[in-house]
Amino acid sequence: MTLFTGTYEGKVDQKGRVSLPVVFRDRMPEADGRNFFIVPSPQRPCLEAFDSAFMEKIVAGIQQQTDIFSDEEEALTHYVSGAHTAQFDATGRFVLPAPLAQHASIADRAVFVGMMGRFQIWEPALYASNAQFKRERAKDLTLRPARQEAGV
Repeated sequence: MTLFTGTYEGKVDQKGRVSLPVVFRDRMPEADGRNFFIVPSPQRPCLEAFDSAFMEKIVAGIQQQTDIFSDEEEALTHYVSGAHTAQFDATGRFVLPAPLAQHASIADRAVFVGMMGRFQIWEPALYASNAQFKRERAKDLTLRPARQEAGV
């Protein structure tokens, strides 16, 4: 699994280009080239971004959890149909599609937030308020280390 960690802020230029943080670029799988997916978050005013392996996990989850042609499948497939493929150049810049920027209220700055197998892209002020909410919510949660299989 690709692992995205950390929080980074960058400038969005007048053409809608922004630089993918170098630590995220370096973690993109070679098999994907310089491509990755971006979708509007179904739960927050931000964008979700991930590699092709993560997209395959999403598709597999939809297929395993829903009946073909059901309302649930159609609703969840809408998430996949809203995906844009982004491609970053040699310097890490990519164009943030206007509809996605509008969904997340991103204008001149963007915050990239590592979320393990994916990362989010936020408008800085919206991210700041959301981060405070998440910190408060996490106070009562317990993190348990993953269990190791016997003999591993």
